[in-house]
Amino acid sequence: MNFLIVFRLRVAMFLTCIALSFASTGAQAAATRSGQVTHVILFWLKRPGNVDDQNFLRRALRTLRRARGVNDVRFGRPLPVDRPDVERSFDLGVIMTFRDREAFSKFERDQQREQAIDAMLRPLVRQYTVYNFVNE
Repeated sequence: MNFLIVFRLRVAMFLTCIALSFASTGAQAAATRSGQVTHVILFWLKRPGNVDDQNFLRRALRTLRRARGVNDVRFGRPLPVDRPDVERSFDLGVIMTFRDREAFSKFERDQQREQAIDAMLRPLVRQYTVYNFVNE
């Protein structure tokens, strides 16, 4: 089996576990419900580890909280762990939770949002990977 496929599957499973752990307690305000969509993005910056670029990206992505249908947006940097099978080469991770598939589809089709995000990402981001799943 191709190493890249196995690697991406491990990353997807890891991110799924992280996203699900955000909603594991009833005490959290934005607990996920069945039918919600979780949108996970990992960013690799053109200047890896640059905290100013990370903070700029966080501030810009934070504005997405105001988008209709977005329930929650969370940010984080990789957790330094001493396990070789844990992906930690990215600079910033974002998890967005949408009310449902319809809200996510509207968000994805919004041309103004897409243009604004593209203009923001292009100068800072070398690569990004997106994972989407429906919460059960």
